[in-house]
Amino acid sequence: MNCEDLMNMESIRKGMKLIAGEKGIDRTIRWIYFADCVQCLSADFNVAELIHGEELVIITNESLTENDSRLIDMIRVMQEKNIAALAVNEGQISKGLASYCNEVELPLFELSVSLHLIDLSQIVCKALVEEESFTNSRERILSTILYSDNLNVEELLEQANYLGINLSGKYRCFLLQLHQREKLPNDTSRLDEGYMMEMRGSIKKMVKKEFRSHGLERLMVLPQLDSVIGLIPGEFFSHDLLQIILEKIIGRVESSYHIDVKAGIGTSYEYIEDFRKSYQEAKNTLAISKISADEKKVYFYEKLGIYSLIAQISNGKFLDDYVESRIGELIKADQMQEGGLCETLETYLAHNCNANAAAEYLFIHRNTMRYRMDKIKRILDDDINDMEVFLELKLAFAIKRYRENRTVR
Repeated sequence: MNCEDLMNMESIRKGMKLIAGEKGIDRTIRWIYFADCVQCLSADFNVAELIHGEELVIITNESLTENDSRLIDMIRVMQEKNIAALAVNEGQISKGLASYCNEVELPLFELSVSLHLIDLSQIVCKALVEEESFTNSRERILSTILYSDNLNVEELLEQANYLGINLSGKYRCFLLQLHQREKLPNDTSRLDEGYMMEMRGSIKKMVKKEFRSHGLERLMVLPQLDSVIGLIPGEFFSHDLLQIILEKIIGRVESSYHIDVKAGIGTSYEYIEDFRKSYQEAKNTLAISKISADEKKVYFYEKLGIYSLIAQISNGKFLDDYVESRIGELIKADQMQEGGLCETLETYLAHNCNANAAAEYLFIHRNTMRYRMDKIKRILDDDINDMEVFLELKLAFAIKRYRENRTVR
């Protein structure tokens, strides 16, 4: 739930008025905190000790609200802990407080005397608990769709509809893969499960928040050990828009947690039974992305070309045998002599059999290129310039790269 949801709740909407900080209206609310406790009233108390982040902070005690300087200092400390919003009784909001909240984009609500705090806390806490329950239920449904071998489609559709999600149209999966860097800031341990859980939860919120800003109110997201999976309407987002959204999410995640992130997106499918295919395609896309030399962050299965066909073949021995039959002798020659023959031929094919262009790309002399190509032709005993042979060799190198990458992964 975010601050905008709070404003739209019928039971409390008339008793709350947004005074300032409208730009932060999409901040997530995790719980309520009443900052009128005895400790908070003490001048030497550090309120940060009781703030965990994303709280709707309620302040009604006049001994706090009448001292503008002290109140803003107190809120500044809580703001550093990323509170969600501030709520103050009507008649107790100063211009200075409103100005500060606008400056830091912290939603500031004015509470009407007609809205009793006990009612407010019950309504909001109940809504938060229900939303958490709904979120967990959506995760269970997505997990069932992706991993269960026996799907009860009618039951899943009914459960999803109850949770506000219509699964009757086309859907596709995206997968955010998280890669920790060698060194993390502040010596954070890559084995610290608490840190990892916090990170995955935060990433899930970033994902939901970004898609929500583009009109998708309820998104099915499933955090995993080193990834985050999402299921989205296939026809709701174009490739260009989806790329923009995911690149924005990736940028925020990498900046916040100093990790490397890539996104793989599967094809859209109409039936629930096929959504798992989209998930598998997203996984294959990320595996194949390691072959690419570019610096892209977002990869679509539909744009993989020949690799999307190779990924459909589950028989690894069949693929390895194909490579062996086409370029096996060349691979052995390289292993024995370290002659760079495979690299030379692959570059030659990539430059449409233009030896001069390939030599320039490899930074070798033309005579060296000619010598290597003569050696390659003798080993392969085939006409490389023949279109059929050319295509077979290109495919063999593509499979070789794919299989090597899968092995490393």
